[in-house]
Amino acid sequence: TARKVFADNAPSVLGVRGLLKLEVSMNGKPGGNQEKVLTSNGVVVADGLVAVAYRTIKPNLEASMSSRPGLKIESDLAELKLLDGSGEEYDAKLVLHDEDLGLAFVAIDPKGDNAKEFKVKAVDVSKDVEVKHLDELVGIGRLPEKMRSEGLVSLGSVSAIVTRPRTLYIVQGVAMSNPIFTQAGEFVGLTVALKSSGAVPVVMPAKYIRKVLDQAKVKQAELAK
Repeated sequence: TARKVFADNAPSVLGVRGLLKLEVSMNGKPGGNQEKVLTSNGVVVADGLVAVAYRTIKPNLEASMSSRPGLKIESDLAELKLLDGSGEEYDAKLVLHDEDLGLAFVAIDPKGDNAKEFKVKAVDVSKDVEVKHLDELVGIGRLPEKMRSEGLVSLGSVSAIVTRPRTLYIVQGVAMSNPIFTQAGEFVGLTVALKSSGAVPVVMPAKYIRKVLDQAKVKQAELAK
């Protein structure tokens, strides 16, 4: 059953690669520039629009600054790419993020060389799926490019359910920025990182993704102008 969920939904899961450019200063004095390659996963939630865990493409640099007074790091996300299961690359843009929800939306750049060739099917995020403690769920991701961007699947069980201020699921055994499905193939949500949860992935349910999806679509449409 889990293999079928994986086979049906893996094509909708894409690799995400970005280049984070860092400008470092200490007590107001320039400390040099650095570049860091970021890799993540995302799931297509609308035509050419991908939901990603925000902190995987925009790391929390404040955490590293707290132990070094006077250190300041400014970052800029550049050269964003989406990669499908065949390894094909597509130029992409970050169109919206919501730090409170831990979500980001990355869109295919319509001005990219092969944008018209992008035909990846979106998963159905229209349903609110309730899960219970110890339910076994399916997480789907992609390996890095050096591993040919092969699909990656894992099984995890619901170990905790947070109800306030919003419903969140803690699922053992799944990775960050992975879409999570039931054994029946229903989309539950996306694993993200929140300020309150630190490095522990929490599943942000579909209803919160839908809450900002229309805004992301508006921003996506502006790319074509």
